[in-house]
Amino acid sequence: MKVQIEKIESYDFDKIYHFIEKLQLEKILLDKQKILLKPNLLGAFPPEKAVTTNPVVVDAVITFLKKIGKEIILGDSPGGSTSVKLVWELTGMKQLAEKHNIPLVNFTTGGIIHQRTKKLKFPITKYIWDVDAVINLCKYKTHSLMSYTGAVKNLYGLIPGLKKSDYHKEHPDHTQFAKVISGLYSIVKERIVFNIMDGIVGMEGEGPSAGDPRNFGVMFASESASALDYVASSMMGFQPEKLEYILPSLEADNIKEDEIEILDEWQNFKFHKVKIKKVGLYVKILAYSPKILKDVFKKHFTYYPDFNDKCRKCNICVESCPMQAMELKEGDAHPTIDYDKCIKCMCCHEMCPYQAIYVHKSFLAKFIIK
Repeated sequence: MKVQIEKIESYDFDKIYHFIEKLQLEKILLDKQKILLKPNLLGAFPPEKAVTTNPVVVDAVITFLKKIGKEIILGDSPGGSTSVKLVWELTGMKQLAEKHNIPLVNFTTGGIIHQRTKKLKFPITKYIWDVDAVINLCKYKTHSLMSYTGAVKNLYGLIPGLKKSDYHKEHPDHTQFAKVISGLYSIVKERIVFNIMDGIVGMEGEGPSAGDPRNFGVMFASESASALDYVASSMMGFQPEKLEYILPSLEADNIKEDEIEILDEWQNFKFHKVKIKKVGLYVKILAYSPKILKDVFKKHFTYYPDFNDKCRKCNICVESCPMQAMELKEGDAHPTIDYDKCIKCMCCHEMCPYQAIYVHKSFLAKFIIK
């Protein structure tokens, strides 16, 4: 399975369009007319925040698909309770839809189809079955719960609306949630014909929304979301086999690690000192230590969401919390958190448009979680 990588250091439309031209999409889409584009539209963030797929990338893909005569739909289901109209406007998608005269759809409308694995049941937007193919336009970022987010994780947006929060509630730690992500991928992967990742300006640190933009200066593309993620996460500095949804997703694609092809110039390439979350040490301690040491470690390894002075009392975090652990009281500077209810899913951190929520860490957690 080939993963294509190209150095593109800025959002230059012509360079991005030329990259799209070389992907041979006309052959892949030969017998497919109606195409759904699924960018990462996590929330109401402007492009310079590097939270969402940059509109120049989406514009280049739309322009190419129109050139080869395809019918295009653009859509997503933003997280939490954020106004979808505001998301469309701030991310630049509304302007693109108007420019190209294409439908812009919210996955909370249009119906759902329930699909299941052996252990999980998913409500998935009907839009992916109403088109001939889906192209996944993802963003290259770190993630506060899952460490890394790219192509496979972007497909979590196929679950409409606040139902996404229910899975955080029912599967609160990263090991359990990895099974949700890889399980969903095993269901929808046949609908995804191609994956293009915006890695020109991605995110490091406390992603997927409160981290720092970083100019990685690359674009990725592949027919396989799992192969793309395997390569891209490795280049970011992760060991892909420790990102617990990557290998199961590769297995769903029936791809072995040594079957992934990239150009020689990118072999063993690593970006310099990316700010990533070190989950491996914590997992190893819990897995191999005696119970008394585990208990001491857990007592002193603490982290939880908390507020800084950027809060504007928009209430998005309160409405997005799957456990209803947050409340905004009259006169308070920010919502209060009931930590007995909080499951540390970080949905509040993920959805805050003002970076008003940070991850408070104990001394030990600061050492492990970078």
